Amino acid sequence: MRKFYFSTLTILLGIICLNSFAQTPDGYKPILPIYRDVLGDSTVISKHNMQQQKDFEKAQYIFPPKPKNKWEVAVNGGLLFVSGDVSSQGGMGMGLEVRKSLGYAVSIKGQVLHGNAKGLNWQGNTGLSNNPVLNGFKPATDYLGHGGVFYYNYKTNIDEVNAQLVLTINNIGYHKVSRDRKVNIYGGLGGGAMIYLTKMNALDASGNRYDFLSVYTNGTYTTHKQTLSALKAMMDNTYETSGEGQPDQPKFLDRVTKPIVTSSIGMGFHLSRNIDLTLMEKITITNDDLIDGQRWQEHPSSDPVLTGNFDTYHYLSASLGVYLGGKKRVEPLYWQNPEDYTYDAIQTLEKKNVDQLVDTDDDGVVNQLDREPATAPGAIVDTHGVTKDSDHDGVPDYLDKDPFSPEGAKVGGDGVPVDSDKDGVPDFQDQEPNTPPGTLVDANGKTITDTGGGSGKGGYWWLPMIFFDLDKDFIKPEMYERMKYIATVMKMYPDLKIVATGNTDIRASNSYNEDLSTRRVNNAKKFLVDNYGIDPNRIITKHSGETDNLIKNLPDGYNEKYEGQQYYNRRVEFRVFDPKTDK
Repeated sequence: MRKFYFSTLTILLGIICLNSFAQTPDGYKPILPIYRDVLGDSTVISKHNMQQQKDFEKAQYIFPPKPKNKWEVAVNGGLLFVSGDVSSQGGMGMGLEVRKSLGYAVSIKGQVLHGNAKGLNWQGNTGLSNNPVLNGFKPATDYLGHGGVFYYNYKTNIDEVNAQLVLTINNIGYHKVSRDRKVNIYGGLGGGAMIYLTKMNALDASGNRYDFLSVYTNGTYTTHKQTLSALKAMMDNTYETSGEGQPDQPKFLDRVTKPIVTSSIGMGFHLSRNIDLTLMEKITITNDDLIDGQRWQEHPSSDPVLTGNFDTYHYLSASLGVYLGGKKRVEPLYWQNPEDYTYDAIQTLEKKNVDQLVDTDDDGVVNQLDREPATAPGAIVDTHGVTKDSDHDGVPDYLDKDPFSPEGAKVGGDGVPVDSDKDGVPDFQDQEPNTPPGTLVDANGKTITDTGGGSGKGGYWWLPMIFFDLDKDFIKPEMYERMKYIATVMKMYPDLKIVATGNTDIRASNSYNEDLSTRRVNNAKKFLVDNYGIDPNRIITKHSGETDNLIKNLPDGYNEKYEGQQYYNRRVEFRVFDPKTDK
C-alpha cells in the first residue's frame, strides 16, 4: 500500500515539474514572484516599521524594514493511511490551511483535517485472549471461544487540528534571484490534538460472527491477494463494532482525544502572482497504539505482550492556496529573497567609481556636478543640482502646489495663483477680479448676465476641475468650494446638464485605473446629489482611466520630483452637456 502512495507522489511531482518547465514558442517565460524592494515604496510598510523605513531612506539605518505580506489560505485533499499493526487499505482526507510568514525563511501554518482510513490483515490472528472485544467479554464478538481466529480490520475516522512552524529550505540564497526560483522546498514541525473513532467489521448483517476459521484453514488461499479476495467476499463492510478502548455508542466528543506531534516535508509551486500549489507529506505521531484497533502481539494467553510501537498516520496531500491581504501587501515572504536588493546594490556600486557617487545634500546630483551643494532636504533639483522653480513664481517646485502656473501670475505662499474674489478664476486671467460672492462668471471671470438658461448658453461657462490624492477617490475639503460653484450654476439653470469625466495618473494597471476613475467620478456625482439635491439625471458620468493626462510623459512609478505634476492628472473634469455632440 505504501508503494502506491509513493508512486502517486512521484507521478504528481513529475506532472507539476513538466508543467513548470514547459516551453513556449518564444522560449520559457515563467510566471514567478517578483521581488519588490521596499525602498521608495512606503505603501507596503506597516506603521510600526515606518520609522525604520525613514531612517533607512536617510542612511541612518543600514537595513530596510520587513514589508507587510499576505496571508495564504488553502484547501487540501489527499490520501490518509495509518501505520500500525494492521495492514493499511488506504483512506481519504481533506482540510483547510492558513499560513503567514514570520520572516523570509520561517512561517507558521495552522491546519484542520478530517478523514478516514481503513485496514485489513491478510494473515489471521489467534492471540485473542487479551483483547476484550474478541475474548468473550462481549459475547456477540467472542471469536476466542468460536474458532479462535480473527482477521484484524478497522475503519478509523480522524479529526485533527495542528499548527506547524514551516521552514522554507531554499528561500534565502546567494546565487540566484527569487524570480528565477521555480520551486520551494518545505520542512515543518509542530503539534496539536486529534480525536478519533475506530470500529471493526466483526459481524455480518444478521449480527453473526464471520466464519474466519474457514479462510484460515483453507489451504488454497496461499497468497496475500487470494486471502484478501476471500475475506472481502465474506465481509459486508459495515464496521459496526467499536474497537478496543472505544465506547460502544460514541458521540462526537466521546471519541478518544490525544495530543500529537507532527512533521512534514513538501514542495510548493508558484502558479501565479496570487496562487500556489503545494504537495506535502505530513506524519502525525501519537502516544496511542489503538488507532488501528490492535495492540497485542501473537503470544499465548499466559504471556500478554503489547506490540512494540505506537500507531502513526500519514497524510499525503495537494493543496491549492490563494494569497489574501489587499493590494498594499507583497507576496508571502517565503517566495521572496531579501538578498536580491543587497546584491543589486553591490553590483551597482562595483560598476561605478565610489568617489563620484558622493552626494552631500542627497539631492541626486553628485558633488562634482552640483552647483548648489547645500540644497534643502526634499527639494526638486535640475541636472545641475539647482532647486527648480519651473514657473519662476518665486516658490520652489517642492513647495509649489501649482508648479506650472502661467508666467506673470500672482501666487500665494503655496505657489497657487491668487483668486481674490474666489469665483474660480485666478486673478491673472480674471477680467472682473472683485465680483461679489456667489456671482456666476465665465472662463474670464466676467459676470454672466444671460438669464435665459439652458444648455445652449451654459457652454460659455467655466466649470472648475477637482483633484484627488494618490490612490484616493474621496472629495477633499479643499475641493468643496469648487463643488459648491458647480451646484450653484446647476441650480440657477434647472435645464442645464453637465458631463463629468474621471481621470487618473498612469501608475498601476489599466484595469485598476479604469475602476479608480469610475469611483472618483461617481463620488463627485454623489456629492452634488447628496449635498445640493441635484437631480442625478442631470449629471452624465464618464471615465478615462489613465488615457487622457493633462501632463504627459510622466514616469510610471513613484518619484517625489514629479508628484506635483502627477497631482494634476488625478482629477474629475466638468463641462456643460452639448446635445449636438454629446450622446
